[in-house]
Amino acid sequence: MSSWKSLLLRIGDKCPDYGTSTDFKDHIETCYGVIRRELEHSSTDVSLLFIQCAEQLPHKIPLYGTLLGLLNLEKEDFVKTVVDGTHTRFQDALNAGNCDRIRILMRFLTVMMCSKVLQPGSLVVVYETLLSSAATTVDEEKGNPSWQACADFYVSCILSCLPWGGAELTEQAPEEIERIMVGVEAYLSIRRHVSESGFSFFEVDGESDKDLSEKDFLEDLWDRIKALSNNGWKLDSVPKPHLSFEAQLVTGKSHEFGLITCPEQPHPQSPLFGAAFGKQKHDAELKYPQRIRRLNIFPPSKMQDLQPIDRFIVEEYLLDNIRLIVSVYFNKVMVDYWISFNHDDHLSSIVRK
Repeated sequence: MSSWKSLLLRIGDKCPDYGTSTDFKDHIETCYGVIRRELEHSSTDVSLLFIQCAEQLPHKIPLYGTLLGLLNLEKEDFVKTVVDGTHTRFQDALNAGNCDRIRILMRFLTVMMCSKVLQPGSLVVVYETLLSSAATTVDEEKGNPSWQACADFYVSCILSCLPWGGAELTEQAPEEIERIMVGVEAYLSIRRHVSESGFSFFEVDGESDKDLSEKDFLEDLWDRIKALSNNGWKLDSVPKPHLSFEAQLVTGKSHEFGLITCPEQPHPQSPLFGAAFGKQKHDAELKYPQRIRRLNIFPPSKMQDLQPIDRFIVEEYLLDNIRLIVSVYFNKVMVDYWISFNHDDHLSSIVRK
């Protein structure tokens, strides 16, 4: 594996490639210097690996976003190539219903906005396109409510991005983010509550079965996002390495992200109940699996210093790493990364967060 590939893959890791340093800023500066020189020879390979790393190593997306922001100061054309490539991958994921890729690339877009790579307005358009599709889907007159699983998934993707970029959107596009929040509230008022049974990552003292059944996953996530917003979007569980380079990044040229389209859902069966409706609902839930609200892993003693949103962030990190393990079996680059990876340090750092 060449030096630039190794540095890009292992940025943020405790590894020989970065010497004894474990500081994110040092890693970003080191990787930036090497990547900038490599662009003279292998810009296409670098852009492809950037997108692949974001998809396969999503816990490092804040580092990749900051790195792209620095490269954007001198290599606008290269960064535009990454943005366009991400657009193609994202649209393909929407068309195919690739839930993991949609969820992760939306986080990547949000982080690119934080690093001044993507225009805030373009990101808001992505959010609004998904939100509009979701609202139409659950409308009994215009849509197909049996496909609420898809609509819920789109809205959950929007909400799941906000811990990574809510503060920056509030600063750069306050009216637009307020419009998104109002739109989510409106969507939740017309969708059907989802009855769910399952487990929780966290045990909560004094929480009864009735309490657990009152809110489904999306309703619970919305409450956590509102609490985060009311707290000024302040949280420690999401790294913000771009803040260390803010004075530099602010001078960069932000790029537009092309328009996206959401696939149309199958025509609804009439009436909206019975076997035909149930089959479509089943098909939708197979394609867009619904996340259940809780899976008991951590005891109450591990939750004392957590905000409500931190529980969700831990779940996202766990999903990211489960996906990383699965990807090993299908991707040689990720196999090379995994073989040299310090699993104990990484997994313990996730739990500590």
